[in-house]
Amino acid sequence: MSEQTEKSLEKYVQEFETCRRELREIGFILTGSITKHYTKCRSPSCRCMKDPEYRHGPYYDWTRKVKGKTVTVRLSQEEADILKEWIENKKEFYEIIKRMEMITLEAVKEIRV
Repeated sequence: MSEQTEKSLEKYVQEFETCRRELREIGFILTGSITKHYTKCRSPSCRCMKDPEYRHGPYYDWTRKVKGKTVTVRLSQEEADILKEWIENKKEFYEIIKRMEMITLEAVKEIRV
């Protein structure tokens, strides 16, 4: 590899290293989604039957696939907040990986000229 090619690759190496540092900052990663919902009970005399303002909740559910089957788990609000962050971490993880691949593809163009 020529000296000029090595110099031009250096900027890609630096960008790649920035991505590596960003990856080290990511915490737990998790698959799935968190939903917040309210429900009506089955008691005919409850206000929730007539007025949506009095529905029960909020309830938080974490839904994901396990061995091809949908699994839903009820969470507290505190748990839901934590898991939302971990789900966002996974999205960020994949965005960084995608950037790393793009940087690598640019480096490939440099060495193929």
